[in-house]
Amino acid sequence: MLIKSIILSNFRNIVRLDWSPDRRLNILIGKNAQGKTSILESIYLACYLKSFRSAKNDNFILQGEKSALIDINLFSSGVNRNIRLLLDKERKEVRLNGKKPDSYQDFFSGIAPVLFAPEEIQLIRGTPTGRRTLIDRAVFQGNNRFIQASIDYNRYLRQRNKLLKDERPAEEIIPWTQGLIETGVRIRIERILYLERLSPIFREVYGNITDNLETAETSYPITESDECLLKELLSEEFFRTQDREKQWKQTLAGPHRDDPIFTIDGNPLRQYASQGQQRSFILAFKIAQIIELEKRTGVTPVLLLDDLTSELDQQRQKFFFNFIQQRSGQVFITTTDIDPLIRRGLTDGSFYAIEGGAIHPV
Repeated sequence: MLIKSIILSNFRNIVRLDWSPDRRLNILIGKNAQGKTSILESIYLACYLKSFRSAKNDNFILQGEKSALIDINLFSSGVNRNIRLLLDKERKEVRLNGKKPDSYQDFFSGIAPVLFAPEEIQLIRGTPTGRRTLIDRAVFQGNNRFIQASIDYNRYLRQRNKLLKDERPAEEIIPWTQGLIETGVRIRIERILYLERLSPIFREVYGNITDNLETAETSYPITESDECLLKELLSEEFFRTQDREKQWKQTLAGPHRDDPIFTIDGNPLRQYASQGQQRSFILAFKIAQIIELEKRTGVTPVLLLDDLTSELDQQRQKFFFNFIQQRSGQVFITTTDIDPLIRRGLTDGSFYAIEGGAIHPV
């Protein structure tokens, strides 16, 4: 994957940006709140149609303006693609190569970037939603089955919750329950199969980061991947929770409530891991995600590394920067302090100063 050009207009604090980034290494330097992360966010938003920060359209639009524009030319999965995203306070208008995409599957058929940001560490030590998000972002990469199943599942879930809230009779709810079972099983299968592929890579990477002094595991609370058996299990879950669902007026079973299991030395990460261990875990997960994706698709993803040096100590910085230097793909790094990158030999690229939403070569 290659980002060839980026045009931004009234996005966050950026009035206008027209930039053709380096094909290899792009280092964005500047103080906080100058627009460095906004540039990475624009790439992520254009490729995922979601931000890794605020999800409200108002936050994307420069104060005093009515809309914002993201226009990105990229090369992904063997084809050139232009993504044009117009954001106003109410909606996102998407154009792919000048046309409205026929489907989400059509739009998401390319390989999206891999993100490393401080927000990612919060995901693994917070609520189950965060851990599911981390897994789903990884599964999402080039997996049209998962994309469509997620879209369908969320549609069934919204309607079923509405019916429960309105206290509609059971016969009206049953069809939506069946839809959740069909799509929910597909989601669980893709998550389970992904973690089966990822886990051996992840264990090896984590061992390398920690000199094999610790072990880390990623697994799913359900290990059975047989479709028929999973349908039976999910049907039983809905049966067991039906009385509580009437009380709480929301759907209490399904993959939207599953909690992936992250452990270090056999102990739950969110309860027992130190900050250093949490950072090692997310670093190993991201590297394993990249390796798995490249093995499965043959495509090298773009890396978006936001404020990396503030999150990693010297040992982890050294490990990750060595990994970056061994790769051939495009990388975007934001930092307030360039010295750690120079010390680690990240000099073979392009350096840009970001100030007040403007970008200048250094």
